[in-house]
Amino acid sequence: MNVKKFSDAMSELDTKYVDETLSYKKKAKQSVWIKWGAVAACVCLLAVGGVMFTQNSENIAPNPDIVQIPNPIITVSSVEEMENYLDFDVPVLDKEVESYSVFVENSYPTMGQINYADGSEFRMQYGSGDISGIYGGTLEGSEDIEGVKVEYYKYTDTTYAIWEQNGFTFSYVYTNSGSADVESIIRQFA
Repeated sequence: MNVKKFSDAMSELDTKYVDETLSYKKKAKQSVWIKWGAVAACVCLLAVGGVMFTQNSENIAPNPDIVQIPNPIITVSSVEEMENYLDFDVPVLDKEVESYSVFVENSYPTMGQINYADGSEFRMQYGSGDISGIYGGTLEGSEDIEGVKVEYYKYTDTTYAIWEQNGFTFSYVYTNSGSADVESIIRQFA
């Protein structure tokens, strides 16, 4: 490129480009401390990760005492023992008992359950609501037994009754005609 061509090319430039070039300032360099700080942070993360990785390299099992959840069900041998836990009287049907259980909620015994040899199950606790443990049953009917409204439900092949009486809620799950048992429980608790 000769001087004449260069001079012609320069004369064709717009003055705004020349002014912009003259006023251009180079961006300030990033501080050296920022770069070294980032490097130091990465080294710290690697060190902490290494310590955590090697800490359990001996395959030490955790202490089960710390992570074990207490059993929320206490199996007892008699209705008397159940009543000692629950602090209320529990009606018992005149038939063979398979097991007695006390359910614990928030470290306090709240519900008693009696499983009978014929497959039926009786539950009782303070309060109101359905304590049967069966969800999705269909209401089959209801009846009044000695001033107590009893509702009968069916879920697949299981029939159960729920009712409330004297500040308690009850459920009775049975496989055959259980209305006589429900009436017996209500009379015992009246």
